[in-house]
Amino acid sequence: MNDLNILHGTVVRPEGCFAGGVEVKDGTIVRVLREGEAPGPARKTVDAGNMLVFPGMIDSHVHIRGGRLEHREDFASGTMAAAAGGVTTVMEMPVTLPPASRPGDFINREKEVKARAYVDYALYGGAGADNLEEIPLLAQAGAVGYKTFLMPPVPGREKEFFGLCSQTQEILTQVMEQVAKTGLMLAVHSELNQYVEEETRLRMERGENGLKAFCRSRPVEAETEAVKWVIAAALKTGCRASICHVSTPEAAALIQEARAQGADIHGETCPQYLLFNEDTAERAGVFARMKPPLRDAGRMARLRELYREGALEITGSDHAPYLREEKLRNGQDIWRTFDGVPGLELSLPLLVTAAERGELTYESIARNTAENTARLFGLPQKGRIEEGRDADLVLVERLKLPQPLDIGTLFTKSRDSAELYRDLPLRCRVAAAYVRGRRVFADGAITGEQGWGKFVSPV
Repeated sequence: MNDLNILHGTVVRPEGCFAGGVEVKDGTIVRVLREGEAPGPARKTVDAGNMLVFPGMIDSHVHIRGGRLEHREDFASGTMAAAAGGVTTVMEMPVTLPPASRPGDFINREKEVKARAYVDYALYGGAGADNLEEIPLLAQAGAVGYKTFLMPPVPGREKEFFGLCSQTQEILTQVMEQVAKTGLMLAVHSELNQYVEEETRLRMERGENGLKAFCRSRPVEAETEAVKWVIAAALKTGCRASICHVSTPEAAALIQEARAQGADIHGETCPQYLLFNEDTAERAGVFARMKPPLRDAGRMARLRELYREGALEITGSDHAPYLREEKLRNGQDIWRTFDGVPGLELSLPLLVTAAERGELTYESIARNTAENTARLFGLPQKGRIEEGRDADLVLVERLKLPQPLDIGTLFTKSRDSAELYRDLPLRCRVAAAYVRGRRVFADGAITGEQGWGKFVSPV
């Protein structure tokens, strides 16, 4: 007897959607049905009529942080937010106190997450000039990949960035040589400071302020020239690389060209770069400051086309929670606030809403939020609605009338700083989420348990 049958839904796969359902036993998908096929007996049956059945999202870029920074987010609140947003696996970045750049710190971090997680989780290790010899040891500890920045540490946050910075081409090549030995992916924050510092100084001297001034202070070249660094080092070392949070179609084109040359390099982007631009987000002020910044409307539209076409293969929220009072510590001074927005809970609803508007497709969302991520990071049990895979499933209800988003209902501790998303008209809602067959969220409430989340690592 099955533990769970989900019937009469629209099953979403990258190659197409079809009416049908899923049978689950012992946390695994045992059968995918087409409508009209007789299901086997089950202890529980869910009628998914009028709902989309998506594979659980694997969020490739999350900064929950926890530990000494848990006033902003801890692994309970963060993974509750994930469950509510249809994210069944979070891939947590190593930037925290202390960062996960040494094996001991990595192992302690895994223990912290394990005690609190409602959904499954993977952890990146840090890779930079400070910890070259420890990079291979992090793979042995179970790292899903590595993270490095091509910029110096954020002033005042140097301790969080130990083992995480590759500020010259030479150091980046050395880091990639070490990562290549492991066969894992190096996720790279690709911006070069030399293109940002002078622009920022000039705009501040002229008294410019506001979101658009910040966006223009970080020109497209800061991203594209950094991507060129990564491509050159990847071709030289054979290292696998992911360009994090791609914000420009120019960078996406460079990644495509590099793959054609034989580089094992891939592009990740975030919903905010597909759905917002420097004009539409300007009302949010400091609450829309992020790195890289939002771009102009034309670039946003082209990036969305590339995402739909599959040129950008991976999706992360770049969830970076800060409390409202932290973001407003210096009022609306765009130059003196924290970078990042809370997005973990909203990525899938925003993307499906874009599909309802005809801007994306269900298939591209399933491909870029789940299947590709599982394949590229070595998580074969995840990412697809298929027999033998983990029963990580999300039921998404399409709404007859758009409903404005009430950020006060979000599970993240940093809900009050989600101004970018306030009152956005959503055309869908996550009705239920299942992690390995167990329902962790349903009808606006968390139904799972802390500690259910499982540590996953590449095989």
